[in-house]
Amino acid sequence: MELICSQCRKPFVKASRRQGGLDRLLSWFYTYPFRCQVCQHRFHLMQWGLRYIERDVDRREYERRPVQLPAKLQDEQGRAYEGTVRDLSVGGCAMEVDAPLQKGALLRFQLDALDNEPCITVETTIVRSAKEAPLRLEFLRMAPKEKERLSQFILNLWLGGTQAARKGTWQDKP
Repeated sequence: MELICSQCRKPFVKASRRQGGLDRLLSWFYTYPFRCQVCQHRFHLMQWGLRYIERDVDRREYERRPVQLPAKLQDEQGRAYEGTVRDLSVGGCAMEVDAPLQKGALLRFQLDALDNEPCITVETTIVRSAKEAPLRLEFLRMAPKEKERLSQFILNLWLGGTQAARKGTWQDKP
């Protein structure tokens, strides 16, 4: 059975870790949490007869797609850092940057994802891991329009890879 997001109706869904008592209770009745990899919607779905074992579910909420895209970071003092994003999801990315950045640093992130389009901007990004290259970044706050643009770009990655995503154009919803 193909899993489909209950909000955007896309088939790019991943089992999510249980959070709290309600998720644990529902799992007794074969109802498990899932997360859409495109629109970020978290929902529950009955999977009669199937048991999801917690250790088999990846801790990361969003599966990252391999890419090689230019991006920029800007810290609170206005210093800019350029680098290359190596993998990307709606929740974060891995980025190679030549400058040393500290875990917990809050940055502005700009992804040059599409030809002839403005960068996708994440207002607040946090460095989750800086011990080894590449940096692991989590997206914390972005404008709804930018979130929609990133989701559309991720959908194109799921459908056809980086080249198809870069050649795509943004379309407003009717």
